[in-house]
Amino acid sequence: MEMRVLLFNGEAYCDSERQDDLVRRTLDAIQSSAVALEASELSVDRSAAMFLVSGDSSAIRRLWAIVEATGLENAWEAFGSRLEWSTFVMSR
Repeated sequence: MEMRVLLFNGEAYCDSERQDDLVRRTLDAIQSSAVALEASELSVDRSAAMFLVSGDSSAIRRLWAIVEATGLENAWEAFGSRLEWSTFVMSR
């Protein structure tokens, strides 16, 4: 089982409606891909949205394909956020 972190970060935003829509679309993509959502968080100043997901390799690839196919990454970038997609590793 792999764990990945999707982190969208940028500047603090006041357009909470638009950001809430992007968060909802991201959660829909996660659900559609069959990965498990382990944790999600929106920073207090709304400058970052983090999604920690886990699943087998094919589910992780499916999530990335959904993110690309739906234009979700571009929508976040148009909002002013950068995407970081990384493997989650617990450290001691």
